[in-house]
Amino acid sequence: MAYRIKRLNLVTGACGFTGSHLVKRLLDGGEEVVATDLAGAFEHPKTKFISERIGLDFKHPSCRVIPADLTRRETLKKTFEHRITHVFHTASLYDYSAPLDVLMKINVDGTVNLLDLAVGCGTLRRFIHWSTCGVYGKPYPLNDPRRNTPFTEDGSPSPKNTPLDRNGPAGADLVNDYSVSKWRQEQIAWKCHRERGLPLTVLRPAPLYGPGGDYGHGGIVIAVHQGLLPCIPADTRNYITTSVHIEDMAGFACHIAGRESGIGRDFNVVDDSVISYHEFLHYIALILGRRLTDLPVVKQTWLRPGMIAAAKAWLVLEQKFGVPRVRVFEVGSATYMASSYWISNRKSKETGYTYRYPDVREGLRDTVDWFRRAGWLDKGYRPRSAWREYADA
Repeated sequence: MAYRIKRLNLVTGACGFTGSHLVKRLLDGGEEVVATDLAGAFEHPKTKFISERIGLDFKHPSCRVIPADLTRRETLKKTFEHRITHVFHTASLYDYSAPLDVLMKINVDGTVNLLDLAVGCGTLRRFIHWSTCGVYGKPYPLNDPRRNTPFTEDGSPSPKNTPLDRNGPAGADLVNDYSVSKWRQEQIAWKCHRERGLPLTVLRPAPLYGPGGDYGHGGIVIAVHQGLLPCIPADTRNYITTSVHIEDMAGFACHIAGRESGIGRDFNVVDDSVISYHEFLHYIALILGRRLTDLPVVKQTWLRPGMIAAAKAWLVLEQKFGVPRVRVFEVGSATYMASSYWISNRKSKETGYTYRYPDVREGLRDTVDWFRRAGWLDKGYRPRSAWREYADA
């Protein structure tokens, strides 16, 4: 009988929101981990702050820290000097305000470097790739009879089932440059699976939230608390939003990594909630003790162009004159306005996974409690741009 080497898990982006929770989950499960990220990331004050508060210890005896840069192949080679069996590729630049060329360099070129090394290492049993539900593109508009049809892995155009020469899903537009880079990134991963035998599993998370996440939904929580979102259009009740708690993101990744049936398959990772933006935002305001006023006449479709223009102007002020910007207030976020996202999680649940936070309301309660204890709801707290973090590293 052939000798089966001991499992060794490489986690890219180990200091990021997803990566840190995944490393903790693997270590708690008795796994051996090689954690990699930019050299300065492990010593960054924010990394240390969050790690301590989520119970992650990079000095754990089962964790080896090997700094590397996805865009510099020679640094990545050091991680594959070990007998890596499982790669969890969480690393990407997730910043809606980052320039497309920077996104492509990190998210696409960096992934090509990683894939080449992973395929050639000789011990790889699984490559878990982090994509995004954003690759499905912008949903159908209000007047389309197909509106509010859930995105599914097998029924919706995606990088897996779309010809390689297409730059987006048929019948829909990718809404921002981040999604453009993730579409191409996922295309390349599937090409590697088909042509080079990469044992690939692709995960497409909904917007993530939870302890340690101050962007996306976490950024909305902070903005509502600080009074930066005092009112919303009443027609937000006509648009659906989706979410997944970070514990379920890490949980499902570990769950599917241990199942051979996951090879060659893609999974949406999203909770059970079918909730309107109106209810979602008012619930956040309720648990924060903040007032949120409805604008009864104003529609999102009217506001969207103005919000995009204002976000562009503010970004210029930040880049040229250093004017502090609310990170969640950006062009990439404004493009999601007047869009209704409903994403099916049936395929992920059919694998036997049970979501810890199937209802976003319960997850938000725990998240707000963590934010309070971490001091993130204190006056003046501002999340910093991930692009700026990378540029300064």
